[in-house]
Amino acid sequence: MTYGALGYDGNELMAFISGYDLEIKFNLRLINSLADAEACADALAQVFYDALMEQLLNEKADFVKPPGYKPATLSEKEGRTDVRQDNEHAG
Repeated sequence: MTYGALGYDGNELMAFISGYDLEIKFNLRLINSLADAEACADALAQVFYDALMEQLLNEKADFVKPPGYKPATLSEKEGRTDVRQDNEHAG
C-alpha cells in the first residue's frame, strides 16, 4: 500500500509513504520553501488522519453507535414520507 501527498498542481506527489519498512520519500523538486514543507507536512498529517478514521469506522463500527441503535425510519407505522424536522408549527 502506498500513501502520498499531491503537489499543488495535483499531478505529482510531494511525498509518499510505502513499503513494508515504511519508506518515506520527499520530492525535493517540488518542495522549495518553508511554506511548501509545511504544506507537505500538513498534507501527510491529513493522509494519516484519513487512514486512521477509515480504519476506526471499519473496525469499530459498533463503537460509534449507541447500544440499542436502530436506523431512523420515516414514520414506519404510518407509511408517511412528509416528516418535518423543525418545530415551526408545533403547538
